[in-house]
This record gives sequence, structure tokens and C-alpha cells, in this order.
Amino acid sequence: CFEKCIKFLNKNAYIQTALMGTGFCTSAKKAFFLILRNALRFGTVAVLGNGIRLIGFLCIMSSTGCIGYVLMDAMHPDVSPFFPLILMLICAYVVSNLFMNVF
Repeated sequence: CFEKCIKFLNKNAYIQTALMGTGFCTSAKKAFFLILRNALRFGTVAVLGNGIRLIGFLCIMSSTGCIGYVLMDAMHPDVSPFFPLILMLICAYVVSNLFMNVF
């Protein structure tokens, strides 16, 4: 937990350094007080970001599952699409994780 807080503060300190052109320690102090003053906003943005990320996961995985089911049923109507569908959903999870972690 402590390490995550330091990484978050460090990232914001670098942003302050790039924006204001001040030294790292001064920027870290300014970033800390900026985060402290806007703690509710930072928390709200974090919660909304996680919610949107979850919606992205669900949309990518459900659309892949539906399209995979339709294709498997059309191409091989006599074979159960359960196991190939599970493999498609695992691949969809990996791909959605890669895409959604960019944002």
C-alpha cells in the first residue's frame, strides 16, 4: 500500500515538474498538497475509471462470446460449442485486459 502511494505521488510529482519547471522536491510537495486538496475528486475519478474499465471488459468479452457462439453454431451445428467458447472467452479476457490497461 505504501509503495503504491509513493508511486502515485512520484508520478504526479513528475507531472508537476514537467508543467511548472520546478525541482522534484518542490513539485512533490505541490503535488502532495494538490492531491490532498482534491482527494474527493481523485477518488471519484478512480472509481469511475474502474467502472468504465469493467464495462469495457464486459462488452469485449460478451461480444466475443456471442459472435463465437453464432460462428461455432453455424459452422459445426453437431458439435457442442462449450469448450471452444471457453477458449474464446479466455482469449477475449486477455485481449480486453491488454486494451483496457492502456487507458
